[in-house]
Amino acid sequence: MRFCALVVPTLGLLLASAVHGEPLLFHEHGHGLSFSADGGALIAPSERGLAIYEGGRWDEPAGDSGGFSGFSASERALYSSGHAQAGHRARGLIRSTDGGRTWRALALEGEADFPMVAAGYRTGVVYVLSAKPNSAMPVPGIHVTFDEGKSWQRADTRGLKGEIHGLAAHPSDAGVVAAATGSGLYLSRDAGQSFRRLDGRGPATALAFDLDGKRVRYARALSGELVESALDGRQRRSLRLPQLEGDYVTCLAQNPKVGQALAFATRRREVYVTSDGGRSWRRLSAEEKQSRESE
Repeated sequence: MRFCALVVPTLGLLLASAVHGEPLLFHEHGHGLSFSADGGALIAPSERGLAIYEGGRWDEPAGDSGGFSGFSASERALYSSGHAQAGHRARGLIRSTDGGRTWRALALEGEADFPMVAAGYRTGVVYVLSAKPNSAMPVPGIHVTFDEGKSWQRADTRGLKGEIHGLAAHPSDAGVVAAATGSGLYLSRDAGQSFRRLDGRGPATALAFDLDGKRVRYARALSGELVESALDGRQRRSLRLPQLEGDYVTCLAQNPKVGQALAFATRRREVYVTSDGGRSWRRLSAEEKQSRESE
């Protein structure tokens, strides 16, 4: 999540550099993680702002300083929700086209703070999870917009069970959306009207579609696995994860330029990256702490 307005190094430099500074990422709970559209930077939102990993260090972009809750990226924009720090006014659905420096309110400003936002990478569709009623969503739950908030459609979510921990929109099919819940991984092919469970072997805590649209990756909380599956629930394989010591994965991201480059964040706000499809991982936040201790 972060875009072309931000200058980026090569992925090799991004993964090989030491981490410096202590951004907002490490102070508050966050709700998302993504690479920039050009693949060279990593963005993590929090309730106090954005943290951007680029050029071997974490920084905070100049400009908007509001808090972020749900957060997602498409090929051309960032989509989010949250609250403005001054007065904690709900931001509704907002969009940035300059890498998070400035944001435009699209819908429900002052009414809604969506805890989850899922944008289709190439489709323009945006799914949100509404926790409270508002003027466009009298009943809480999953809603979808195909026109950036001008109109909304409520998802009936038939067949979906368990508390929702994550949403992901398919990169090229606007009607396909997946949910990670306390009952497993679910997939819908009709814009959330009905869901089919693909994996019920324990809670799923995070998920993301592969940007080729053929697979979905999701984290199993109890087994500590990161699983890659075809969209019919078959051809599963587990990706290697580092030892998380009681922690668990909450956000997943794939580099749009390098398919084998992945990242994930955990409940304790640790961030890990891999450039080899999960055979080895680098813990960015741990390195940051070590570098500060050595100064």
